[in-house]
Amino acid sequence: MSTVTSSHECHCGRPAVMRTAWTNENPGRRFHSCRNYKRGGCRFFAWEDPPICQRARTIIPGLLRRINGLEGEVGR
Repeated sequence: MSTVTSSHECHCGRPAVMRTAWTNENPGRRFHSCRNYKRGGCRFFAWEDPPICQRARTIIPGLLRRINGLEGEVGR
């Protein structure tokens, strides 16, 4: 997951980072969170992008699996 410093400030008082979710529920949806979330930071979280439609939630994960599979075949 890549991160970019965002314009939001987390509850720690530091600039939050923007990340991209790749879950089946939110594929490709960006959000802001605490830079140190996994290392005991605060629980700041805010979506950047609006919710995605059900059709995209169904199609995008399948496309990602397909791409990953094809890339695996090419790499052999």
